[in-house]
Amino acid sequence: MAHKIIAVYGNSGSYKTTTALSLARYMASKGTNIILVGADTTKPLLPIATPLESKFAGSLGKALSSVDFDRDMILKNIYMATDHVGILSYNIRENANTYAVVSQERIDDLYMQLRQQSDTDIIVDCTSDISQSKLTAKAVITADVVIELLTCDTNGLVFDGSQEPILQSEQYTYRKFVRMMSLSSVFKQDEAAMKNAMGRISGTIPYCPKAAEYLNQGTLLTKGVDDRTYNTTIKSLAEIIMKEE
Repeated sequence: MAHKIIAVYGNSGSYKTTTALSLARYMASKGTNIILVGADTTKPLLPIATPLESKFAGSLGKALSSVDFDRDMILKNIYMATDHVGILSYNIRENANTYAVVSQERIDDLYMQLRQQSDTDIIVDCTSDISQSKLTAKAVITADVVIELLTCDTNGLVFDGSQEPILQSEQYTYRKFVRMMSLSSVFKQDEAAMKNAMGRISGTIPYCPKAAEYLNQGTLLTKGVDDRTYNTTIKSLAEIIMKEE
């Protein structure tokens, strides 16, 4: 049985990683097994999402560059952060130049293998650059649900305008994206004006100081966030994912 791929995509600073981890934690709390895929090679997900003292030596880069690339090799390089959440990403001190260039065919095979993993959904923490990141582009193309996060400011508006022509290509299901406005703690934002300018915004993800604190500590997957508004938003997104056929 094939399982869902969820891509969390958006502009820089839109709390993609925070949202991806929060979704993983919520879905895991409901008994869903999750593999978190970190597409970023400049800020690898594993050392961010887990305590830095982790001695895990595996990585997505090792799996993708392996001569014997198969499901067993993928699983060997997944770090189990909790009983229900595994992380597959580049590791600390790794980057795009650590391993040989990965072919598009290998990326395609990765997502095919992950989708076939028994009783497991895949959440991909994407980069903002869909044109340069093969992992991000393929995730957004093949995802059952794409959650697009846009900051409630000029950066989000400009990003939205520049990426829309790319995303309107037939290979992307752009009209089905769940587009969310992501609020920042830096300054007061005119949500109504930005929603009107961007159009087709499904909702707002509030800024959550505790989620930011736990992400910085590497404990967001293991600690519950005591913020009713934020938790309600994450629950609503998870329900969209879980009902998607």
